[in-house]
Amino acid sequence: MANLNFDEERLEITPFFYFINYLNVLHDNFLKENFKEITPRDFTYLSNIYYNPGISQKELAELLYVSESNVAQIIKRLEKSGQVRREVLKDNKGRKVLSLTEKGEDVFNMLLDMICEGEDHYFSDYSDEDKRKFKEMLYLFCEKSTQYEKLKYSWDHK
Repeated sequence: MANLNFDEERLEITPFFYFINYLNVLHDNFLKENFKEITPRDFTYLSNIYYNPGISQKELAELLYVSESNVAQIIKRLEKSGQVRREVLKDNKGRKVLSLTEKGEDVFNMLLDMICEGEDHYFSDYSDEDKRKFKEMLYLFCEKSTQYEKLKYSWDHK
């Protein structure tokens, strides 16, 4: 493993997105090396379907800031692997909602357990309060990022 080799000055001038991206790359590599049927984005899709029961493909695309065709491709693959099911609503034939199958829930829970175990390792030298505050800050950064993306989208389409 390469040493990031940050001195105090570089640490101060490096945007936090660099670190988030680095963690994301490490997570992606871990999944690629250890699982054949799970791609790095699968956890994102499975978790959003799990935490948003009855979400449509269109809503999932909006939530993840990706195209509907991208969602359709990934959902088709997850459906083929038996992790996700698409269902047409009886009262609205044009709306297909997504849900996890039992296999999908098992995969989601396994990945979540592994991620939480890794998180415990990352936070082993920090207090519960530090961990809570860090997560709260990341959540708020996410909220601000979505506001920025919406603002940026409106600038791009004027």
